[in-house]
Amino acid sequence: MGAEQKTHFRLDKSKCTKCGKCIDTCSGMVIDFGRDGYPEMKEFERFGWRGCWKCQHCLAVCPQGAISIFDKMPEDSFLPPPLEMGEYMERLTVNRRSCRRYLDKNVDPQLISRILTAMSAAPTGGNSCNVEYTVIDNKERVKEIWELAYSKMEADAKKHIYTNSFSDFYYGKMKQSEKTVRKGDLLFCGAPHLFIAHEKCAGKWAEDSKVNCNIATAYFELLANAFGLGTIIMSYPAEVLQELAPKGRELLNIPQDHYMKLIVGFGYPEIRYARGVQKDRGRKIHRYTKTTKRM
Repeated sequence: MGAEQKTHFRLDKSKCTKCGKCIDTCSGMVIDFGRDGYPEMKEFERFGWRGCWKCQHCLAVCPQGAISIFDKMPEDSFLPPPLEMGEYMERLTVNRRSCRRYLDKNVDPQLISRILTAMSAAPTGGNSCNVEYTVIDNKERVKEIWELAYSKMEADAKKHIYTNSFSDFYYGKMKQSEKTVRKGDLLFCGAPHLFIAHEKCAGKWAEDSKVNCNIATAYFELLANAFGLGTIIMSYPAEVLQELAPKGRELLNIPQDHYMKLIVGFGYPEIRYARGVQKDRGRKIHRYTKTTKRM
């Protein structure tokens, strides 16, 4: 099978100006000028290190919209954000907070689908795109998982049995927080929905798989906040589902050989914040600026 058949690489020569940007941004280095001076895709062995990375950079970089690949048309892509988007991103980052109180209602399924569609562009090492997303988008299903895990967690706590990172002290503080900030739920913080990024973690790329999942978690969390949802990134519930209540993990249908460290609880926030906080981490920022000494 030829390269163009594998990728459906198409070039509209009536639009192409032979600028070469597609060649200069091709991670797999499988695009080059042909005999007629127009870009073409060279033969390659297989996708990945030995060929096309499926990154679609060629489609995205072409100023004239002359390239389509994998049956994706340039006119169907989002255009780059306006310059003022930097200010909005700044506000989003500064104003996002961990939400521990939610309205008892399901989020609009179309909104969740929109966020998940955007998540397809979250970066992964080697553009592997192997991260899987498990989304519990029905609060009754979350309640089912919660009841199983919470009852086991409570029963074990009475015997002073905790997850690897907890103890009597930490569990006591979490129980105390149920009276106010966690609204009666130290496990999921009352979140009506859950998002979990997970990936098979084995072989020499195992650490990459973990990083991919953590990056996806961060992207989902910011996207959800951008659309007005409340979120909280949680590691403790993941520990409970793996160490104390594995039957709860079974309800998630996440394979045992998949990395699962972080869970994002999300939903409509009960309490909205009026402004961002003013954290100062200047002492933890190390900048090395080259200076020229005068003779």
